[in-house]
Amino acid sequence: MNFINSVKGKILIGFILAVIVVIATKMQNHYALTVWLHVLAGIVWIGLLYYFNFVQTPAMGAILADKESPAVIGKYIAPSALLWFRMAAATTWILGLILLATWQKNGFDFWAIIDAFTFASGYLIIGIGAWMGTIMAFNVWFIIWPNQQKILGIKSASADEIASAKKSAALASSINVILSVPMLLTMIAWH
Repeated sequence: MNFINSVKGKILIGFILAVIVVIATKMQNHYALTVWLHVLAGIVWIGLLYYFNFVQTPAMGAILADKESPAVIGKYIAPSALLWFRMAAATTWILGLILLATWQKNGFDFWAIIDAFTFASGYLIIGIGAWMGTIMAFNVWFIIWPNQQKILGIKSASADEIASAKKSAALASSINVILSVPMLLTMIAWH
């Protein structure tokens, strides 16, 4: 029972069951499998984004207001959640590029990625979504994560730098929540 309750166990069993479904149904649509992985990674990414913004951050404020120590969250929960957050963002974004390049199912077409990012004919909706996803992934890796390293004490920083990092990370995270709503719309509308 410990294996099924472990993170690795849950992931492994879930993927084994997915392989069984692929084999049992003789699924050969590699594009559908890539979409599935893209959506799965996106669920983890956006789920953690919403967790940070709707659960953890407000809870940290309540903890501090009650003069409790948020050290447990900062030491144990946040670093692990931020690792999953970063990896899910990268996986979602990379698979999104692969999907853009292969959506016409006639091999890999690098120019389809360019067409999406330049809003070429037929690419307006997905191009908007691709840009929003790219901005969000950029925010995760180049604004949120570097600032969270200061906030969590992973990188040394002065009190002023930590205060500034909190503001920068919160703003980038808020922008990502806002962008996630229309971005998800474009992803669904394009399919």
